[in-house]
Amino acid sequence: MSSLVIALISVMVILAAMTGLVTGFTGPQAQIGETVKRSAELYGEASRTSMGSVDVSISSGPSGFFVDWTVVNDGQTELRSFEDWDLIVTYQDSPGSGLVTRRLTYGSTDPPAVNDWTVEGVYLDAGTATAEVFDPGIVNPGEEFIVSAQLSPVIAAGTTNQITLSVSNGVSVSTQFSN
Repeated sequence: MSSLVIALISVMVILAAMTGLVTGFTGPQAQIGETVKRSAELYGEASRTSMGSVDVSISSGPSGFFVDWTVVNDGQTELRSFEDWDLIVTYQDSPGSGLVTRRLTYGSTDPPAVNDWTVEGVYLDAGTATAEVFDPGIVNPGEEFIVSAQLSPVIAAGTTNQITLSVSNGVSVSTQFSN
């Protein structure tokens, strides 16, 4: 009888230890599964996002140069949260000088402050200023938007420069422009 009690206690200890092992093993596995799932979602969103450059224009302002860049959302996802985007401009401020690379700060004022940028507007067709009608303030697939930036120091004449926009999921578009 005493050996039966010892055997029963041994089986209970083994079962308790196995339960602890299974619980300790499945917790991290669930976290890994969630991480893989979230990574797949982010990759899917990024792979469905695409932008194209339409036009760049430059104008002179009281404190610097304005760069107005028309971009089209030619992907399958909507673009939003402009404040989470990055705008980087590389240009020459005087002939023969080195390049100036500047990451501009997003601002909601139009026109933007010096070394700031903003989304001036979202359009069905920016060339004809046909305003968007669905989801105001969100760039839906097929819509165009104008990024306006004010740069100081000014862009040197006769130079080729580059502007790059990166949205919150990491997808970016670049184009070169001349002054």
